[in-house]
Amino acid sequence: MKPLAILVTAAMLCCLSMQASGQGVLRTPASDTMKYQMKQGAYLGFRQVNLSMGEIGFEVVISSNFKGKSAPRLEFRIDQPRGKRSKKLGSIKIPDTADTTFNIKLTGQLRHAFGIHDLFLVAKGEGEFEISGFSFIHNYFAEK
Repeated sequence: MKPLAILVTAAMLCCLSMQASGQGVLRTPASDTMKYQMKQGAYLGFRQVNLSMGEIGFEVVISSNFKGKSAPRLEFRIDQPRGKRSKKLGSIKIPDTADTTFNIKLTGQLRHAFGIHDLFLVAKGEGEFEISGFSFIHNYFAEK
């Protein structure tokens, strides 16, 4: 009776390990190049961002090609993308990059940027642009 139980247990473990290795092979990696088209009123939202980790700004990778009188802007807001509860952290003017990628930065004293908030990148003004990257700029000297 005991050899049969050992044989059944070994067969079950063998089948389980085969399924686990097969599942890893079937997964396809996610695309690493996502671009978000932005125009007047469009926004990207990030939920529950901890802004108490020494951030002094944001860096956004953009590309644009517009032929207008006024350049669009990208506003950084917390809590809501618009309305009374929305607080503006800052704004960046989007340059014409002729369809190449360009890094723009918002740095400095970020008012209201402390604690956990929903963070929104809101497009304002005329013209369209694409966002393909977003990151925080940290104040590494604050950790001393």
